[in-house]
Amino acid sequence: MIYENIELTRQVATAHWGWTIAFFLWFVGLGGMTLVLNAFAKSRHLFFAATGAIVVGTLLVVSHLARLLNLPFAAINALLEWKFNFGSWMFIGICILAVTCVVTVVQAWLWWKGSRVADSKGMLFIDAVLGFASTAYSGFLLTQAVGVPLWTTAVLPVLWVFSGLSSAVGLMEVERLCPKSDTKDITWLGHVAHLAHWGEAFVLFAFVSVAFSGTPAAVAGAESLVSGDNAALFWSGAVGIGIIVPILVSWFAHGSKQMGAIAGLCAILGALALRASVLFAGAFDPVIF
Repeated sequence: MIYENIELTRQVATAHWGWTIAFFLWFVGLGGMTLVLNAFAKSRHLFFAATGAIVVGTLLVVSHLARLLNLPFAAINALLEWKFNFGSWMFIGICILAVTCVVTVVQAWLWWKGSRVADSKGMLFIDAVLGFASTAYSGFLLTQAVGVPLWTTAVLPVLWVFSGLSSAVGLMEVERLCPKSDTKDITWLGHVAHLAHWGEAFVLFAFVSVAFSGTPAAVAGAESLVSGDNAALFWSGAVGIGIIVPILVSWFAHGSKQMGAIAGLCAILGALALRASVLFAGAFDPVIF
């Protein structure tokens, strides 16, 4: 990419943060914010889905680091020698994800066995805290990428939270079509959907606006989203399918569970398109000597 005669390097060409990381960000955001919603919904189906998403997302990011088989040995060695890098967002994030995985998997087993502890208010509150922390971490992880100014903004974690909330609402709308749905009697879903979709739209506009006022690489990234290589994925996937379709359905087909499920599926897919387009649009600032 050329911006004012300066050649910029896409992060995908060097860091190789491609679809694996995009799916990691998507699964963690979907699972994390579903845990937040489930603190109020108390749905067994949603909890199992959120647990699966968190576990898959964690496995994806660990496998991307090429340390999937080495992770248990590295963890045991760190515990034995008591050497932890608490200054690293990657280390902090892996700890958050690992704790979330352990807690939710054990809780899922207890729920499956019929234990009352699994769906207690205390456990659901812990789930919500861990879910929000996991989602926010996936945004903070990108903000720590030195030299990629499109990502190094405080707006990004907020965008990830709202996008994750939109996809969690979408998952709940899809679940309501199940014959044995345990969320059919929830009345507040429509209000949360409005908050999530309009909030995501506003924060996304702020994110792009901030990028256009930034460094050459930030402007180049924003241009890539709006009119460049990633414009199709951004406009059709993240904006069109992920935001506009759910908003239109909430306006014109309110009360229809079938249309609500379609809008929910669109919100889920739109969250993936948003993460992928933002990820692929990242470029390094030029080093000028």
